[in-house]
Amino acid sequence: MELRIFSVMGEALHFGGRRLETIARVAWLPLVLSMVATMAAVFAMLSVIAGRLITFSEVPTFINAQTLVVQNTAAGFQNDPAAMWMIMGANLAAQTLLTASFMAPLIRYAGLGEKPARGFVRAPFGPDQVRFVVSSLFGLFFVGVLVFGPLAAASYYTLKYVAEALSQTLATFPNPDSLHTIEINKASDQIAAAGREWIYNRAIPLSGALPVALLFWALLFFHFAPHNRPRAPAIGRTVLRALTTFIVAAGLMLVTYFLFDEVVLNEFRTNATFLGVLSAAGAQFTSFDFSGLGDAIDFLLRSPEGRLIFFGLAAFFVVNYFSLRLFPYPGVAVCHKSLALGNTLAITRGWNIIRLWVIVTVLTLFLVLIQILVINQLLLSALLPKVLTLLYNATAVSTKLVNSGEAAEWVRPFFVWVWNLTKIGINIFWSFFSFGVAAGLYGRLYREGEAA
Repeated sequence: MELRIFSVMGEALHFGGRRLETIARVAWLPLVLSMVATMAAVFAMLSVIAGRLITFSEVPTFINAQTLVVQNTAAGFQNDPAAMWMIMGANLAAQTLLTASFMAPLIRYAGLGEKPARGFVRAPFGPDQVRFVVSSLFGLFFVGVLVFGPLAAASYYTLKYVAEALSQTLATFPNPDSLHTIEINKASDQIAAAGREWIYNRAIPLSGALPVALLFWALLFFHFAPHNRPRAPAIGRTVLRALTTFIVAAGLMLVTYFLFDEVVLNEFRTNATFLGVLSAAGAQFTSFDFSGLGDAIDFLLRSPEGRLIFFGLAAFFVVNYFSLRLFPYPGVAVCHKSLALGNTLAITRGWNIIRLWVIVTVLTLFLVLIQILVINQLLLSALLPKVLTLLYNATAVSTKLVNSGEAAEWVRPFFVWVWNLTKIGINIFWSFFSFGVAAGLYGRLYREGEAA
């Protein structure tokens, strides 16, 4: 069984467009409730930060409230950490349950042709929704707790003790003819003075992440075994496969590590370039306060314990491997009405894991770029404002003819409301399409597994 990239992407996009009316009917209420829950969580955290109840009367816009929360999150955790964690957990649970309420019936519609139940006001939660939530979280929970928990602990404490050893003070005698002249230095300073700081900055962190790197290599080695590749020769070339997968695994991790170390750190240090990219891509991100973020990343990359960042980068590839292998699982679980894996792993066997990565990446980039660049930058920031301005001016002039040369008072508030509702409506409309694409992809992957 071979995943056909364009066929799978085409069906997912087709389902999102062709069934848009049904998707909107099923998803509109959970989406509205999700927005309300997010708004409530933001103002609840803002109240914890301020130490008193904060409402719209004091912070008139939701964007301003979000910005204030981002800038003062640390203060909230200092004031009442239990309340902050409770609010964040409650919001996450609400978002998860509301998403599951419409994704489960849409996946069954895409995979089995089973049309969602009738009704315009619906936010159901039953066994199908439970299976969607559990199957979506199972892979991440399993990998995070059972695999990376012990590895992270071992690496952390190893580097911690190495850091303690390097921070110990040592007595040196700079003048060999006088034992009374003593200098007190740290071991790390002596290593740097001797030109061997690469041991401190590179070798030790890399060795701390070695178990995860070897795990990633082993996963690639066994994943591309001959029995997982239909047209591969029966007798595999083990040495060649081991060498190839080792080069790929090492190359991916080292390139990512040094790219993160040198490029991303410099971007955050300068701050201007990175925020400029965010400004061009998004608009709302520029209102966030990134001050101090460069120092935090500098700590991660330069301090001995902070060098665990490489462990995180190595773990990133392993987590993504398992995530791709288990990506079709929600569709299989919902359509089969069972949490059994079924044919989940068969869908991503062999080269299909690369094909699935291409499918998910292209669809994600397409949806995000259309929403950010086409809808919000081109349509809502350039084209529609000009059209609405013409309509506003024409309406204002027409009311002056019957209102003694003055524009009617209702004109401006009316067009302000029309403009804001238009922006909200277009983005919600695109969200419905995006939900449909995701459901269509899960449904198609379920059928691919059945065919396998």
